[in-house]
Formats: sequence, C-alpha cells, structure tokens
Amino acid sequence: MIIIGKKRIIILSLLAVIFIFACSIATNKVENTVQTVALPVTNKVIVLDARTWST
Repeated sequence: MIIIGKKRIIILSLLAVIFIFACSIATNKVENTVQTVALPVTNKVIVLDARTWST
C-alpha cells in the first residue's frame, strides 16, 4: 500500500495545473486562425424555411 502525504498531493496537483496551462499556451501559439464573416451579404433578406416536404 502506498501512502501519499498531503505535501505530495499538493505538489502533484500543482504540477498537473502547470502542465495543462503550458499545453494550452503551446497550442494557442501553433494555431494561426483568421476570423471571417460566415455570410458576407449586405442589404439582403435571407429566409430559412424549416418545414418538411410533407407540410
């Protein structure tokens, strides 16, 4: 049986939080995203019909 002390639990949890934080920063630097507009339409009316063919 392995006995884990309070100090060791705190250290392991802090290391896990630091690891997750470092991974999130690393993935944000890798992704180069450009924000675009999904529908570049101006002064137009878009009608979405949600009915099925049977109605």
